[in-house]
Amino acid sequence: MKKSPRLALATALLVALTGISQANAADIIPVITDPAGVGYNDTTPVAPVGGNPGTTRGEQRRIVAQYAAAMWGSVLQSDVPIYVQARFLSLAAGVLGSAGATFVNSNYPNAPIANTWYHTALADSRAGVDLVPGSFDIQSQFSTNFTFYYGLDGNTPAGQVNFLDVVMHEYAHGLGFSNFENEATGAFFNGLPDAYSWYTYDNTAGKYWPDMTQAERATSGVNYGNVVFTGPRATAGAALILDDRRDFRVLAPAAVAGNYAYGTASFGPPISTTNFNGEVVLGTDAVGTPGDGCEAITSNVAGKIALIDRGTCGFTIKVKNAQDAGAIGVIIADNAVANPPPALGGSDPSITIPSIRVTQAAGTSFKANLPLTVTFVIDPTKMQGADDLGRPRLFMPNPVQSGSSGSHYDAIAEPNLLMEPAINGSLRGYYNLDITPALLADTGWVLNTGNAKIGSPSVPDCDTGVKVSKDGLLFAGASVSGLNDVCLITAQTRMGYYNCVKSGVDRLVGSTLLTSIEGSKVLTCARRVTDRQVFPLPL
Repeated sequence: MKKSPRLALATALLVALTGISQANAADIIPVITDPAGVGYNDTTPVAPVGGNPGTTRGEQRRIVAQYAAAMWGSVLQSDVPIYVQARFLSLAAGVLGSAGATFVNSNYPNAPIANTWYHTALADSRAGVDLVPGSFDIQSQFSTNFTFYYGLDGNTPAGQVNFLDVVMHEYAHGLGFSNFENEATGAFFNGLPDAYSWYTYDNTAGKYWPDMTQAERATSGVNYGNVVFTGPRATAGAALILDDRRDFRVLAPAAVAGNYAYGTASFGPPISTTNFNGEVVLGTDAVGTPGDGCEAITSNVAGKIALIDRGTCGFTIKVKNAQDAGAIGVIIADNAVANPPPALGGSDPSITIPSIRVTQAAGTSFKANLPLTVTFVIDPTKMQGADDLGRPRLFMPNPVQSGSSGSHYDAIAEPNLLMEPAINGSLRGYYNLDITPALLADTGWVLNTGNAKIGSPSVPDCDTGVKVSKDGLLFAGASVSGLNDVCLITAQTRMGYYNCVKSGVDRLVGSTLLTSIEGSKVLTCARRVTDRQVFPLPL
């Protein structure tokens, strides 16, 4: 399909808005390809929510898409517009959305590394021309099977998923946060490495991916916990944002002493250094499979941590049975090969003891060496989600998870990162892009470092004085640009536009992203638009 600016968000308005942000900002244009009445064109009436003034479900979706496009566009520099195919589809179970580059390019003018694949939007930005004219640069699709929250304020209700966080995540994949390597086979696309893989390093092998054989890369592709991204900007960003490392550690016996990967539970209290310490013993019952904990625990687990096998019944049943027998915690040993161990799902408000999940291999070793002495420890000299040299870990599960392996930060990172494999409720994609742009800069993108500027089709850009990036992590100016675009699109009157901007500025000041002085400068620029722009903008 040819690129068509007239299709952007189903209106020619966005074409008029192209280029109103700071100089050299990338123009990212979502192009709706949903049929009438579907997805982004859904006409179901809804009430405005969380700073999103849309009055139909489709309109709210389009506003989120444009906000995300404006955010990413203000962070990145490019003189070539980036067109994103945007649609809703019925995706596979558990898949919120997906996105990727429609083309890859190598050996183009100004390519940073020869014989290397680059996402086409990045390649266009470096070359200064559209290398594949008439085509989308990024394809994005989002699931019709989830209840999304379309607010722009990050206040996602329980049971819903923040759509802005999902869109920001998926757009990042299409812009360059992914490799073109097949983790299952170790094969590079058409035999060439990609810009992302040049920074993918295996600590076990002591090699970068382009220096490995295909077989070595296949082994590395499931080497969980030992593959990192070594880009200098991403590494510097990790040092600024990641928390102190938290390890689950076996202290004794010596045969199994060390740190182990673990999955946390969605029920019971969070794991801490004070509530998960002590002796580990086997939790058994007298019915059926003795170690599955599906019936009343008959072994002595009082005052101890019970080790129980996965299987037969739900996790909450096992943990509640151990709690009823006096256990102070539970370790669930997996019954299938998987690393990292997944989380423990379920809900039971009566559970008051902590629980974790370990791999099948760890469980087997534990059972052969009982009793254990275990604890959780905080290491302030290292970071949660980085290796011992401070380089952010990549998500390399065993077995391979197609579409997730390699092209995400590790899920254990704390605080949660935008580019982990799952969307977490603690994300704030409306202002916090954490170290995602840093990785994109390592792969070749040029980031904007100046101030955000806002204007309208009839009003020249006004310098807000707000830096696009604060400390290289919080992209305040990006939020201002996104806010301005949304308000221009939705405002029907001058005061409607100004009140929209003021409401958004109040949220940003309240979140401490902007200072009150910065907020005042943004509103000064908004008044210029209010005084000089005729509303509503003509379609």
